[in-house]
Amino acid sequence: MPQGIISIKGLSFTYPGDTVPSLKNIGLEINEGDFTAIIGSNGSGKTTLCKVINGVIPHYITGDFEGTVEVKGKNTLNFSVASLALNVAYVYQDFENQLVRSTVHDDVIFAPLNFGYTDYKKRGEDALKLLSLEHIKDKFIWELSGGQKHMAALAGVMSLNPDIIIVDEPAAQLDPVNAVLIYEKLKALNEVYRKTVIVIEHHSEFIADYCNSVIMMDEGRLLWKKDVKEALNSPELKGKNIYPPQVTQAAYILSRSSLKNENFNGYPISIKGCREYFGNINMVSVNDDKGIELKNSEKKPAIVFEGVSYGSKALDNEMKLALNDINLTVYEGERLALVGSNVQENQLF
Repeated sequence: MPQGIISIKGLSFTYPGDTVPSLKNIGLEINEGDFTAIIGSNGSGKTTLCKVINGVIPHYITGDFEGTVEVKGKNTLNFSVASLALNVAYVYQDFENQLVRSTVHDDVIFAPLNFGYTDYKKRGEDALKLLSLEHIKDKFIWELSGGQKHMAALAGVMSLNPDIIIVDEPAAQLDPVNAVLIYEKLKALNEVYRKTVIVIEHHSEFIADYCNSVIMMDEGRLLWKKDVKEALNSPELKGKNIYPPQVTQAAYILSRSSLKNENFNGYPISIKGCREYFGNINMVSVNDDKGIELKNSEKKPAIVFEGVSYGSKALDNEMKLALNDINLTVYEGERLALVGSNVQENQLF
């Protein structure tokens, strides 16, 4: 039977200068090995709750604090943030601020080195191997893509081998490929190494694919903690501008108009669940539409790139190109989407 690794009772917290509490009488149990998502609208208390779990509140951020928070049986009021860091890892939304050394290797060994571990190098190497980052260990931080920086920040906290991993919006600032990559690593840490994972997340598809439970916050209150399927079928989501996965929305619309599954126990939240839910439905093929060819001959160019390249020299004097021979014309009135695997290069463009 799963054992509680985080226990919160009667927790309320008010930031200095505020009159309204940011957390209001929270009671919560999170079991060892859970993969839990915390959801809620902006200002609902998600990040504040996580900062209580790792001790930043109230040790660094003071205020009116009531209740008890225990992590692996430790009352967080009686332990420093440094000592709690051995149990609770936290990757913040602005993860680049956690990268404090010049190279990936030096950053990953920073925590165990400063905790005084004699095997700090091995701990760093193990963390790099765990997240498949050995190939970039000698790279400078500024050379990394957004996804690589996010993984490096995760490796830095994993070098202490914590029991609990908190990640504030894992998919933030990442393209879809790197967002999936970091979630796959979190999944492996959860399933293979039995780490308890907590994510603050807005993307319901990631929640459906990776989490087993969901906590919903609203104006500082904990509304509920539910199994992931029950959570993503909850009517409260839409009222907080949180939308279930597209397959769930599609199943709801189709069921309402033409289908009612006899064994209904909630709408599907994944592609696999959708196949099972619609298993007896006859599929109708749709003719392939090649679309409409846009003609720009009569439009005026608004932006023109001709052979544009941009880069900078690394310390080894080798030129690193971020943009390479870009040729592009954007016409007046066009609506253009920019996609690619490297968010920083997209922003530079």
